[in-house]
Amino acid sequence: MYITNTTENVRKLVEKLETSSDITKLKFLIYIFGLLNNNQINDKDEPNPDLIEEDDSMKIFNSEVIGLSANACTVLLQYFAMLYNGMTDSKDAYEDNGNILGIKYDKDDKELASKFEKLKFNEKLDLFSEVIIRYDNETYFDRKTLVVSLNSELNGFDLAKQILGFKN
Repeated sequence: MYITNTTENVRKLVEKLETSSDITKLKFLIYIFGLLNNNQINDKDEPNPDLIEEDDSMKIFNSEVIGLSANACTVLLQYFAMLYNGMTDSKDAYEDNGNILGIKYDKDDKELASKFEKLKFNEKLDLFSEVIIRYDNETYFDRKTLVVSLNSELNGFDLAKQILGFKN
């Protein structure tokens, strides 16, 4: 693991990801970047923090926090949908308004998503950091997979550093 000062929960989830198939890893990326794109990762574990009025104390994790453009996740999700269609020989997945539709989640996919949801805010940030570093270094997938750069100026380590700086 690249992120060393983290919890056992994060380590276990990363280990589970490491032993998962590439399609399961991709579905996990789609899931967490969908949450990021829709501002659903926050320190109060609110499912839709944009609807809460006047809570200036809530920290919402989004792409702009780490130096990415506001539409970076949408572009990335469009790429993930194309990648999913290529990996599964289907044309079912498509990005629509910041969400990817047409993906079939099985038991393992749902288990990973559930474990992610149970993490505390800082643990979610640690996991994002780890995943971004692996993705950017092209070590996330087992087979050789073309990855779209998250940022032309920052690498995965730079983005992870910014994420870790956002922690509580």
